[in-house]
Amino acid sequence: MKLFHGTNIDFDNIDLKMSKPNKDFGQGFYLSDTRQQAEELAMARVELTGGSPVVIEYDFDEELLHDRHPLEA
Repeated sequence: MKLFHGTNIDFDNIDLKMSKPNKDFGQGFYLSDTRQQAEELAMARVELTGGSPVVIEYDFDEELLHDRHPLEA
């Protein structure tokens, strides 16, 4: 599954300390399954704080959602 993150700063590593605490679902790293939504969020971020729009694409292995944690076995 492809997931997208829209921002105004390019980066290589996710740092949750950089995320804001008062977001809709709390502090975290927000992703979208639609590129268009990520592009819109990137543009909104640019309008608020400047910079250039950036959309980062992640490949997420959905099978990880079905794996049991080793301690749950």
